[in-house]
Amino acid sequence: MSLTFSRARPCKEIFQFSIFAENKVGCLNLVLQRLLQADVHILALSCIDQTDCAVLRIVPNYPEAAEIVLKESGTAFSKTPILAIRLLRAADLAKVTQALAQAEINIHYIYPFVCRPCSESAIVLACDAPEAAEEILSGFGIEVLCLDDLAR
Repeated sequence: MSLTFSRARPCKEIFQFSIFAENKVGCLNLVLQRLLQADVHILALSCIDQTDCAVLRIVPNYPEAAEIVLKESGTAFSKTPILAIRLLRAADLAKVTQALAQAEINIHYIYPFVCRPCSESAIVLACDAPEAAEEILSGFGIEVLCLDDLAR
């Protein structure tokens, strides 16, 4: 069974870039400086350090421009749609995990946004069945954000 729903307003999808980088001093800085030169700002960031490499997960304000910068610099990456979840109260995180557990939707990972307008908290959420997750979370009173809600 496929779940479908419609939003009250058009929504630009939010993308995460997983960048595969050498595990050496200055690598993160190099990626961020290249993006900044193209006026691309990082809204969320996660860095996973491994023995031979690092995986940088970033959510840029301008995904199209970020993709161009990464391709032109020869940077290895993958692009994945993610959900951005507004957390108004500390208890909202438990509400998110409860709603998805009840719906048997697996959460792959969660990490926070670096900055958000109006100083509100938000998280990046990657999970199975993101469209179904969005509908379920909305039913629990949790707001799923669009790129327009985040970008400057």
